[in-house]
Amino acid sequence: MNRRKFVTGAVTAAAAGAAGFAQQPSSPATSPATSLPSPPPAAQSRGRGQAGRGRGGPANVPAERLARIEIMTLNHDSILKLPWRQASPERTLDVFDLPQFYVDSYGVRNVQFQSNHVAQNYDALDMDYIRQLRAKLDAAGAKANQINIEIGAMARIGEQSGKAEALAGDERAAWLARAKKWVDMAPTLGVKRLMHNQGALTDDSKAGVTALWKELQEYAKPKGIIISGETRASGPPTLRDQGGVRAVPDPSMPEKERLRYVWGILWECTQGADAWTNLDFGGDTRFHDQQELHDAIKGLMPRASGCMHTRVSPTWDLGTAIHYAESIGYKGVYAIEVNDDSAVRIIYNAILANLA
Repeated sequence: MNRRKFVTGAVTAAAAGAAGFAQQPSSPATSPATSLPSPPPAAQSRGRGQAGRGRGGPANVPAERLARIEIMTLNHDSILKLPWRQASPERTLDVFDLPQFYVDSYGVRNVQFQSNHVAQNYDALDMDYIRQLRAKLDAAGAKANQINIEIGAMARIGEQSGKAEALAGDERAAWLARAKKWVDMAPTLGVKRLMHNQGALTDDSKAGVTALWKELQEYAKPKGIIISGETRASGPPTLRDQGGVRAVPDPSMPEKERLRYVWGILWECTQGADAWTNLDFGGDTRFHDQQELHDAIKGLMPRASGCMHTRVSPTWDLGTAIHYAESIGYKGVYAIEVNDDSAVRIIYNAILANLA
């Protein structure tokens, strides 16, 4: 998941125009193509946002359909007021008012938190603040379904080696100790699902990432907590100027191999860690057509955490993808991921139009 900027041309165009499990697949490089279903007329183009934007109140649909939607606090980061943030005129929505805002505006009671909206210091969680946040969720009849714990990547590109390296030694121990604090905190907020950031996941780092992920999942399992990982970026990771990593497409790489970096290696790690997947649909560079996205939905379904991150793209249709996921037995939530409140309604409408 790209947690910084996300407004694709499809979202912009849409906003302007609106003013159970499948069988385990083989390797993504060799898996047979899954057939594209013929969606009902209601599904056609609904992923491109023809049904409107803005707040506007809950849709007039049964509660069980609204229960299939989750809204990420990331969507409102630019306007969100937090106790540790400097006030500004743009920050108009208090984090403690967020659960009621989602209920009043969308009828949605599932909230997905970013870790920086739950804690200022990731190593010293403020339990009084977290209990206050839980009280506001309870008062709104809402619940925290997931926290995306951006507490540091599990692997990175070594500046000397130029290869992906999983955390080791003291850095690994510090990451694991920090992650365990989030597991210990989760019941206080009522969360059953935590999603990590695997970072630079390649054949070089996958063994170390798998071992670290497995150790955290084993710690979390007795508490009834799932530790998931998501599809990220669009290809093999490369070194960024300031020591971080990003994954970018390699024009010379065969498409099937590129997709192995998008979700195939993640799937291997998930199995090895006895953990869970969180499919992020991504923007226009992750999946280049409808079939690629459907293959990933089917391929990751056996260990689905019960959450998918949904966006829109000019390379595939969101409504068709949701219809496909429903047709093969997905029963979890679709989490809306955008970076602007006005775009939430677009994906909200697409989800509701295509649920089974």
